[in-house]
Amino acid sequence: MQEKRYFTVEEANECIPELITDISALLELKEELEKLHAELTPFLEVIPSNGGSKNALLLMQTGDQFREIVERIQRLGCHLKGLDPALIDFPHMRDGKEVYLCWRFGEKEIRYWHEIESGFAGRKPL
Repeated sequence: MQEKRYFTVEEANECIPELITDISALLELKEELEKLHAELTPFLEVIPSNGGSKNALLLMQTGDQFREIVERIQRLGCHLKGLDPALIDFPHMRDGKEVYLCWRFGEKEIRYWHEIESGFAGRKPL
């Protein structure tokens, strides 16, 4: 198990370029997964499958790629909170208390933090 990492604002900001790449890829993969799932669902409900569908294989491979990126983000010590909107929390110590630095995809840098319990709705400027 990985030791918990606490980020400074500077360290969190250094992660943003990599996170932009990863979140962009996740959003594309999410769209592809939704498309593949929608294409397969009618067949799964009507015809028992023998596992031979090329789309089923593509769905599994795309799911694996998605999971690999999520795991890479987790290994950084970040918390992916969702993709709609795409949010990342960074554990941070503020005045001796654990809080999260909060980054939303599209923001150029970390500008907000929030209490662990309050989530995105409780964001406060740094």
